[in-house]
Amino acid sequence: MKNLRVLGQTYKYLLKILMQNAPFIVIFVFILSLISGLLTPLSVFVNSEILNIGLEIAAQQKEYTTLLPLLGLFLFSALAPNLISMFIWGIAEPRSMLVLRSAFRSEMLQKLKRMKYEHLESEKSMEIIDKAYTRAENSARHLFPMYINMTVQSLVASMGSLLILMSIKWWLIFPILLPFALETILANRSNYNIYVELESYWQREKEYGILQGILQNRDFVRENRLNQASDYLIDTYKNRFNSRNRSYEKFFFKNLRKIFLSSNISRIAILGNALILLILYTKGEMSTGLFVAASLMIFTSLYDQLGGCVFIFKWGHYHANFFNYYGQYFDLSEDLNTESEAKFKSIDIEFKDVWFRYPGTDRDVLKGVSFHIKDGEKVSIVGKNGEGKSTIIKLLLGLFTPDRGEILIGGVPLTNLSLEQKINLFGTVFQDFNRFNLTLRENIVIGDLTHENDGAKLADALKKSKLDETIANLVDKEQTLLGKEFEGGTDLSGGQWQRIAMARALYGDKPILILDEPTSQLDPMAESALYSEFADIVRNKTALFITHRLGSTAITDKIIVISDGVVIQTGTHRELLAQRGLYAEMFESQKSWYNRSAKGVERYA
Repeated sequence: MKNLRVLGQTYKYLLKILMQNAPFIVIFVFILSLISGLLTPLSVFVNSEILNIGLEIAAQQKEYTTLLPLLGLFLFSALAPNLISMFIWGIAEPRSMLVLRSAFRSEMLQKLKRMKYEHLESEKSMEIIDKAYTRAENSARHLFPMYINMTVQSLVASMGSLLILMSIKWWLIFPILLPFALETILANRSNYNIYVELESYWQREKEYGILQGILQNRDFVRENRLNQASDYLIDTYKNRFNSRNRSYEKFFFKNLRKIFLSSNISRIAILGNALILLILYTKGEMSTGLFVAASLMIFTSLYDQLGGCVFIFKWGHYHANFFNYYGQYFDLSEDLNTESEAKFKSIDIEFKDVWFRYPGTDRDVLKGVSFHIKDGEKVSIVGKNGEGKSTIIKLLLGLFTPDRGEILIGGVPLTNLSLEQKINLFGTVFQDFNRFNLTLRENIVIGDLTHENDGAKLADALKKSKLDETIANLVDKEQTLLGKEFEGGTDLSGGQWQRIAMARALYGDKPILILDEPTSQLDPMAESALYSEFADIVRNKTALFITHRLGSTAITDKIIVISDGVVIQTGTHRELLAQRGLYAEMFESQKSWYNRSAKGVERYA
């Protein structure tokens, strides 16, 4: 009953969407499925009558013209299935899939915007998200129109076929239905279900899916060819794919013995029922035409039609359960958009005894972190990789919430700020910044869409990020489509993309600028030059530089050193060198990098 309830609720949801967006598709699928089902008993009747009248014509008892109406019906019953199939699978199925996909994706993208960021770093949540996007859509395609068409068509065809048999002898339905009922019961008890097995292979599916993406990605293809790694990666992909298939085959053959008997009862019953019809025919209790047509019906379609009647109940609830991932997706927790009218007298930042561990882990990444950044102050947060620097930024941006402690902006708890206030506070440049396949202008203005058409702000952001020369060399200037994914797109260098990311962060003129490892891919000379530009860019802003390289310390007022989730040093460059702690150790190990730069380590002297 639970499965039926889930199936019913799923259909209620799907049909509601379809009736709102494409009602004629739903109506026509039901009507055409009904007509398709009626064609089976119609064909039995027509074939029977054609044969009987043909025999009478051969005996010169009737004229050929008496066949004409029946031949018309025969032609209709022969052509109609193809026409119906063309409509359902050529029009209704892709159209309904388009409607459902549009509805699903629209709602899911809106949900993704509200979803807590922590779910995007949780494997359990990512499994739900992945299955909601893929298996829910595929299940919807099975549930409509496939299963609806099969069920309605099979139900009508079975009822018509059984009525024909009952017209011969009322008891003929029992030798038909009893073997079918036994086969259905045994099939359910064998509990063979490939969909259950598929559920256990999500991680493996994900692995070879990622590898397939690598083989198709333009950037990866270039490097693979240079390293002659393509054959190795292709073989790895094939081995993973074949391993997956062997697991499926092993599962199938393990269950083959269970399903062999249950799937062949109806085959044996066909012979028995054909023999019963033959006995009735020899006794003269049915015409030659009806005997031939009914025998063909039993041998070819009757048991398939009966199976189609229960197919939706046997398999539909598994697809409905897959569709439940869609519901689980929407059950994932969301960020609460607090209504706030907080006013900031200053834009200072304070962490008070902040503790944090990532959901699903047992290690504290931050352990009582406390520091204060004044309004307009430039601060470098440094430390070795994996020590908690980027976690501080995720907490500051509100992507995660501390387990203990408090984060204040201008004296106001971060949790008390509305989403709009948080958005208007921070301009960010991440190490793995996005490269949108949009125009150059669009790549920048999405940094603050509340000022989408502000030409002055755009010009200021372009000037500060020194993109003027880049734009001058582009045919369509700031309207140039970037990236090679679309025809006519222009690709840029890594440094140019980085400047676009900087312009995006500057576009909204937000008071706090955060740069997370902004120069990690640059050599010391390029890094030194870029930090000189940063010094001008952040002059009137509060700025945080997150890095394990120390080039940023030249333009910052204060340095906070993080180690193992704890603030172990705070001070200026000179003060920290004098302390001979971790900062001095890192500086000494990196000094040789900057000695190679024209503006190297002398700036620290």
